[in-house]
Amino acid sequence: MFNSTLIDIQDLNVRFPNRGKPIDAVRGISFKIFRGETLGVVGESGSGKSVTSMSILGLNHIAGAFVSAGNIIFNSDRLGSVDITKLENQEIRKIRGREIGMIFQEPMTCLNPVLNIQLQLYEALETHLHDENLNLKMRMLELLEKLRIPDPVAKLSQYPHNLSGGMRQRIMIAIALGCQPSLLIADEPTTALDVTIQAQILDLIKEMQSDFGTSVLFVTHDMAVIAEMADRVIVMLDGKIVEQGPVGQIFNNPQHDYTKKLISAVPKIGSMTGKKNPEKFPVEY
Repeated sequence: MFNSTLIDIQDLNVRFPNRGKPIDAVRGISFKIFRGETLGVVGESGSGKSVTSMSILGLNHIAGAFVSAGNIIFNSDRLGSVDITKLENQEIRKIRGREIGMIFQEPMTCLNPVLNIQLQLYEALETHLHDENLNLKMRMLELLEKLRIPDPVAKLSQYPHNLSGGMRQRIMIAIALGCQPSLLIADEPTTALDVTIQAQILDLIKEMQSDFGTSVLFVTHDMAVIAEMADRVIVMLDGKIVEQGPVGQIFNNPQHDYTKKLISAVPKIGSMTGKKNPEKFPVEY
């Protein structure tokens, strides 16, 4: 179904320096992201899934980590085939935001509290589209309308604290997709939202992906969200990929014990019938 490779990650290792022995948060993982697909990355906290996504953006240095081995080949429409691990920060900044966008887990900590929404959207668009002779105000309004934000003109003058969590996340999506990137990385984008708003945000991501033809790397610990969103799935544990395959295969015929436990942990209606107390999730694997 998906044939053209957008991202090709080859034997990636990401290391955190330590006073004693360095910590390898990601250990020798390899996978591809194809154009137009949604690839789900699932695993518990500390499995290496977010470190992997930050490596694609060239942002691991913020946490003190670095790529100790491997390659991240990005087949850019503008720049050709480039290895992100070999680029200087100034070169990566031409890709980050323009060709690879990201939605973070908590929009309130990602949006600038002292700038209104218009200034934050303008900054994201003008940085990369300043030479394309576009009406950026019109582009902003079109994005907000696509994301079904009511009264978009009024919203542009508001500040993040004036908006609900769901609205702030929609603004983050607008910023991430404003330049119509080839890849959208969504790192736990609905964890802090209630289930109704979560469903709306997931629907919006799918709709915008369809409109723009964007590939999506969806990072989460929630197997139910993976079932809803992903075409293929990668399961990570302790910095390694323990299983990967089409979403139907992973859910209907999981091979690794850890994958089976993740799937069995998804709450099912009626599963507690006849039991006095909730049961603990087994930690051994």
